[in-house]
Amino acid sequence: MSKTKFTKEDELLLKDFSSHVSKKGHAIFYVSAAVVSLAPLYLFYGVHQMEIADSWIIWILAAAISTYLLQFSYKNLHKILKHQVVVKRGDAIARELNREFAGDKKMTTKEKDERILWKKNEVGDYEATTFTIFYNNVLFYAILMVLSFFILANINPAFNCLISMAGASDLEI
Repeated sequence: MSKTKFTKEDELLLKDFSSHVSKKGHAIFYVSAAVVSLAPLYLFYGVHQMEIADSWIIWILAAAISTYLLQFSYKNLHKILKHQVVVKRGDAIARELNREFAGDKKMTTKEKDERILWKKNEVGDYEATTFTIFYNNVLFYAILMVLSFFILANINPAFNCLISMAGASDLEI
C-alpha cells in the first residue's frame, strides 16, 4: 500500500466537499436546537399548569435532552440534503458563474472550475442548513403536539413533559 500525500489545495477541497458539518454549522444547529427546545416549555406552563418553582429541574432536563437529540437530527439530515442540493443547483450555479467570468480573460479554466465548485459547495451548505432547521423544527413541534396533547394527555404533567419532548426529538433521528 502506498500512502499518498495531499497538497494543501487537495486537503481544502476534500474538507469543503466532505459530509462533515462546519464549526459555524455546529453552532447554528446547537443554538437553533436550544431555542426550539425551550419554546414548548411555555406550553407546559400554560396548558398543563406546571409551576416554575416545582418544575424547573424537569424543564432543564427535558430541554437538555431535546437539544442534544435535535442537533443530531439536524446533522443527519444536513449530510443527506447537502449533496442533493449541490446536484440540483449545480447547473444553474455553473451557468451563472460562467456568465460572470466570461469577460475575464486573466482567469484560467482551472481557476473558474475551482470557483464554481466552491460556490456550489457554499450554496449547498447554506440551503441544506436552512431547510434542515425548518424541516426538523416543524416535525419536532408536530410530534410534540401529538404526543403531549393527545397520546400522553392523561398522565402526570412532569412525565408528559419529559416523555413528549424527548420522544419528539428522538423520533426525528
